[in-house]
Amino acid sequence: MPQETLRTHPLCHAEDLGKPIPPTRHAISMCLPRWQDVVGYEERDPATMEKLELGYPRFFYHPLALQAFELYRLHPNEHLQIYSTRGAAERCCEYLAERHPEAAFQLRDIDGQTATVIAFPEACADDADAFWQHAGEGISSRWAEALLNRTEAPAAIEAKAKIIERIADYTGTTPEQVYLFPSGMAAIYTAFRVVQELHATRPTVQFAFPYGDTLKLQEKMGNAETFFYPRGNAEELDELEQKLESTPIGGLFCEFPTNPLLTCVDLPRLRQLADTYGFPIILDETLGACINQETLPYSDVSAISLTKFFSGTSDVMGGALIINPEAPYAARFTEWLQHRHEPEAYYSADLITLEVDSAGCTERVVQINQTALEVCTFLNHHPDVEQVFYPAFTDREMYDRVRLPNGGYGGLFSFVLKNAEATTEAFYDALEITKGPNLGTSFSLCCPFTLIAHYNELDWAEAAGASRYLIRISVGLEPTEELIGRLKRAFEASCS
Repeated sequence: MPQETLRTHPLCHAEDLGKPIPPTRHAISMCLPRWQDVVGYEERDPATMEKLELGYPRFFYHPLALQAFELYRLHPNEHLQIYSTRGAAERCCEYLAERHPEAAFQLRDIDGQTATVIAFPEACADDADAFWQHAGEGISSRWAEALLNRTEAPAAIEAKAKIIERIADYTGTTPEQVYLFPSGMAAIYTAFRVVQELHATRPTVQFAFPYGDTLKLQEKMGNAETFFYPRGNAEELDELEQKLESTPIGGLFCEFPTNPLLTCVDLPRLRQLADTYGFPIILDETLGACINQETLPYSDVSAISLTKFFSGTSDVMGGALIINPEAPYAARFTEWLQHRHEPEAYYSADLITLEVDSAGCTERVVQINQTALEVCTFLNHHPDVEQVFYPAFTDREMYDRVRLPNGGYGGLFSFVLKNAEATTEAFYDALEITKGPNLGTSFSLCCPFTLIAHYNELDWAEAAGASRYLIRISVGLEPTEELIGRLKRAFEASCS
């Protein structure tokens, strides 16, 4: 399998620039093997961009999606996208119309499909790209392939049921409380839409430094201000409580642990504040790797990116919302989703792929947990490492409150080298681990997270605690001694 190949032959050399990760038709990541390749990608350097065969599908239209766009283009000068449902296309249209009230838009149905075309003028292209990125509702590469080949969607009723049952089992709830989406971002976007309708004029809160798109979603698509508490510590909890005394909020978004700093916020206190001041908590528990922790009791709604540990392949996307039936806002979220959820947005071929990939999630994550802990212990004692961010060392007491009896500390960690400005680029370039965006794969995956996620706001990210030299590694199924050996060789090449 391609994933197994990457465990023994990682894509990490200069000649691997732009190759798909993994080497499959529907891969969702691409190789950026050197530090300057990441810089070239962020600055859209033609020498870098022409090498990219594809990229993460919300940020970089998949080649099959681009071909599908061309198939349905009616005029040479029109720009268009294809969304998974008419509702999604209408939401994009509304977003664009708010920013370009003078522009003309057109929605076009595709025969026999829920997928819908939106056509728009060139002046709207950047904002259309932003909606595609932050809403996560565009068609997948498998859907685009079916449109190009004019093939019917396969039946996926059984696959969908199995996926929902697995998620319900992992999260300790019932299948009726689980809703599937075509991406993790689509799940979060939907939860945000519910919050906006429940409390249309209230601001929202992002608590602790998050995966960037969750914050940007609130800032770009919200009806009111977004309050951001980047550290997520006890002092900022006090500040939040003071704010709540005078300012009602619509909802609070947080992660547990956070990405990439692996912060573990005080969930019991957040739950107490939510109950006292009457707002829902939307908790992204993706980094819990499904089987490690029990955080649902502290949220009203939990979100999981199924693209990550649940799948483990980097070859299919997905997301889920899980309703905590005991939470104050459970009934309102459930009622909204029962009437407004669009299950047809998740393409059946993707569901079938995800069901097969996720069958071994438990065994895979157990091994990843053990390896990651041992690798992080090695790094935590290494003389050239300034700091390791990992739940076993970062806010461990908080993490252990929700860690399941047989749960581990997950497979994702970050670290910063000593004398980072002088050593990090050489270390990254020498590291023999597949390099590209994404996490949770069965093969180890590395990226300079702050550089790739916040290139145009590095000072802001550092002020929030995320060093521009931070390296993030998602551990796979390689033997522990093999990964430590690769790290040692990178240290020898950069820090000796």
